[in-house]
Amino acid sequence: MVAHSEQQVLTDLRVKASAFGGGSEKILERGDHALFGVSTGNSYFSRRRLADALAWAVERFAVVDVVHADVALQAMLEAFGYERLAARKSVTKQLRGVRRRIEGALEDIGVTTDRVRTRPLSAFLDQPGYQEVLARTRTALRTDMQLRSVRDAMAYDFLAKRLMPDALPASAQVQAALAYVDAELPFFVDTPLILGAASSVHCYHTVLPLGDLLFSERRTGLRPAENQGYAVVTVQD
Repeated sequence: MVAHSEQQVLTDLRVKASAFGGGSEKILERGDHALFGVSTGNSYFSRRRLADALAWAVERFAVVDVVHADVALQAMLEAFGYERLAARKSVTKQLRGVRRRIEGALEDIGVTTDRVRTRPLSAFLDQPGYQEVLARTRTALRTDMQLRSVRDAMAYDFLAKRLMPDALPASAQVQAALAYVDAELPFFVDTPLILGAASSVHCYHTVLPLGDLLFSERRTGLRPAENQGYAVVTVQD
């Protein structure tokens, strides 16, 4: 019991979490479910930081999911000139590194897979809950111009890191980047429906533009489900 208390104190000292958006604080306090997204292009959640964040999460949430983005990565590389085989090999290597990081973090804190589930985003693409929320977001993107503008800006920012200065992206590059962002959008909107949770908190180390838009006090346009929250979770070095 002493060791458990010490771990919780250490975790509290290293991890800072703040709810973002009107109803997020109450959802964070409920502690039903937390979602962490980890991507190949974001190095913030190193093995150590991820271990600390997940140690914090398992103390406060009944279930924790870690989803790593793997959708449209090969198409993106091919759009930047990679041959198909080379693109596939590069993506395989990148995803292997992400999985190793996640598995290492879980090993470091001794958490079992029934408390922290780890899956690629592609594992959800054919599931009814994800498909239902995806249909909702696609409909919104046709009519919600503010949402579309923010989505497009996120896709361009994703591309800008890979383009030469002042270069304009090719059509195939734009389409791949949009597909990448579109695949993640449902998890901002209704993770509880996708994962069968009573409520869920989307945990990230910063407020992404889509999070800033969706969890603000919007009166019109697409909004998250009432049991969907957002929290900024940062880890002290």
